[in-house]
Amino acid sequence: MENKKINLDEGTIVFWIHANKVNFNDDKFTPLKNQDTEKGSIFILKDADNKIKFFYVYLGQGRTDIEWDCSNLDSSIKHMIAVTWSQSNKQIKLFVDGKLKDTSKIK
Repeated sequence: MENKKINLDEGTIVFWIHANKVNFNDDKFTPLKNQDTEKGSIFILKDADNKIKFFYVYLGQGRTDIEWDCSNLDSSIKHMIAVTWSQSNKQIKLFVDGKLKDTSKIK
């Protein structure tokens, strides 16, 4: 996907983390997905505090974060990560393996 095609107003990113690619309980930073556009950026990572974090930066309008403690995820199996966002609904949702893990209001 070309970076300029991502829609910061509304969208979904879905991807798989394959078995043994990420240790979810190692206290280390691991980038998962990053997208930059003309309007801002999206970052998805596993941080050193063992949380999956989504950062939504909309230039000129601020930043919104969402996170979920992933330290209990089994690294030996693959996991599906999905994030949806909507400016009109002012909402971000984080899903892991098809289950809603956190919701945040877009500021």
